[in-house]
Amino acid sequence: MRHAIGYSREQTPTMAVLLCVLVLETVAMDLLLRRFGLPDAPRLVILALDAASALGVLGVMVSCARRPHTVSPDALRLRYGRLFRLDVPARLVASARVDRRYDEKRLLRLSGGELALAVSSQTNLVVDLREPIEVSPPRRPWQAVRPATAIRRVRFFADDPAAALRAVAALTTTTTGEPAP
Repeated sequence: MRHAIGYSREQTPTMAVLLCVLVLETVAMDLLLRRFGLPDAPRLVILALDAASALGVLGVMVSCARRPHTVSPDALRLRYGRLFRLDVPARLVASARVDRRYDEKRLLRLSGGELALAVSSQTNLVVDLREPIEVSPPRRPWQAVRPATAIRRVRFFADDPAAALRAVAALTTTTTGEPAP
């Protein structure tokens, strides 16, 4: 059975405000450009870029809401919309606990054998692994491929950390109820 773990509730209001501001800015820019008599070709390019920004924000909002973290008997899948995905095999999950942090500087941090996947600079769950796994950092198309990093701990954010903890902790026991080796 799959258990979905949402993570977008904290960021949705901020992103919705940003989306509204971008739409208003697009309309205001069009009015200003028309008022100053800018020819149609550059005006339409500027408006297309403004519209693309608004669509990008909407895309991130929707993809984060539609692609939650999931826990299945086989794996813990951590996501950030379409931008990042990590599958942790269930056999590697050693322990899980709630540990709130509000000081993450980046969406994704790989350092010291730890991966932190933050939402609104926050993480609230920690999963320790039995053995390290290799994680390739995401990259933009113009960036060189960076080497994979071995991690033994994963930090991430969940809207309901207690429910997420119960689902992830279930991976640490076998079907007999005994702790997994």
